[in-house]
This record gives sequence, structure tokens and C-alpha cells, in this order.
Amino acid sequence: MNQNTEYPDKFLFYSNKITTESKIRIFFSLISTVFWTTLWVLIILLIILRIFVFQQVKVNGRSMEPNYYDGQMLLISKTNQKLDRGQVVAVYANREVAARANYFTPFDPTSVFFLKRAIGLPGESIEIIGSHVIIYNEEFPEGAVLIEDYLSPKVIQEMDKLNTYFPKTKIESNHYFLMGDNRNYSRDSREVGTFPEYSVFGREILRYWPFDQSRVFVLPEYKFKPLDQEIKEKLQQAKSQQYISKL
Repeated sequence: MNQNTEYPDKFLFYSNKITTESKIRIFFSLISTVFWTTLWVLIILLIILRIFVFQQVKVNGRSMEPNYYDGQMLLISKTNQKLDRGQVVAVYANREVAARANYFTPFDPTSVFFLKRAIGLPGESIEIIGSHVIIYNEEFPEGAVLIEDYLSPKVIQEMDKLNTYFPKTKIESNHYFLMGDNRNYSRDSREVGTFPEYSVFGREILRYWPFDQSRVFVLPEYKFKPLDQEIKEKLQQAKSQQYISKL
């Protein structure tokens, strides 16, 4: 009699125990499935972003000093080739390679890139005398000097001493006038002409190495100043010399 009355209670006890353990196993199984699924989705997403959106590039040379130094590593975004003034970009050195490249072109580590800053925008005209970059556009039809606070005093002094003249040049649509921050050590639009939009490999978004020099890229806030008499006289003198040299 006692055995018959105890048996159902024992059965109920073991049944409840099994049900609880099953629930726990199911719960942890779901957690594991969600974790691994999320992890693989993130890995695949990172691979896609790495291939098609972001690319690291290494600074090579002195052309962007003192703001960028040889060996620094930058993260470049390839999603938008439209540039704002002051944007630092990696551009293809070889125009033919750039013309063949598209959004799905795999990164070729043997490709050569220039790291430069967008100074003149499509549709504008640009003229340079010494360290002074003069922009002509709808806002400044008579020209205005671009104030570049990121240039070092040494660069400005060297440029003013040389007083090199770059004649007024119209920038085509979908082209950009790019220059290095270290103007005397930069091969840029003053020498090779404007860069077409398709030659832009990507825009800098982050400098991540060395770690203690890491920072997110921020566009410069530019100011303009009218052409003063001294600059006008320098321009006139440079144009006269250029005219004489052509005779």
C-alpha cells in the first residue's frame, strides 16, 4: 500500500526534474545559436566592409608634413568620391589604373597612391602666388585668399621666399585641385594637373597608427580674406615676368 502511494509521487518528481533540465538545455542551446549566428553575421559584415567600404593606407613620404608623417596608417572610406574643401584623400597615381577601377575592384597592394588635400573644387578657378592660394568662384568672383591654418610657419616662409607663381586655372567639372600640406615637397595638381573624380580611391576618416597619434578626421573650417594691395602687386609682377619669358 505504501509502495503504491509513493510511486506516483516519485514519478512526478522525476518528470518535473527532466522537464526543468530540458528547459535549461533548450535555453542555453538558443543562446548558443543566437551567439554564433550573430558572430558569423558580424564576421561576414566586417569582411564585406573591409573589401568594399574601408581600406587602410600607409603614409609614404614627406608631402603632407607636418600633419601626416611617413609610416602612419590611415583608414580610408571608399563610399563617396565627392569631396569637400580640405578633405584629405588617397588618389591613384596612375590615371589609367584609376579609370579601370570601380567600386568592386579588389584592393591591389602594389597600386601607388598620392595622399593629398582637396583645395580647389569643380567649377572654381585657382591661382597661387608664394604661399597664397587664391580661389575664384561665385562667392568670390574677384578672388579671395584661402586661409590654411594647418600649414606650418616653415612651409609658409619657404613658399613666400620662393614666391612661385601658378597662373589662374579653371577646374573642370568632376575634377579637383589637390595639394600636399608640405608644398615644397609635394608632387600635386600644380605639376600633374587636376584629378578627376574617378581617380579618388577614398577619403580619410581615421588615423589609427601610431596609437598615440590616432584621431578622427575633421574637415578644416576655412576663412577667406580679400586680395590686399601687396598680393595684387605680386600677382601683377609675376604675370609681367611670365609674359616677358614667353617673348
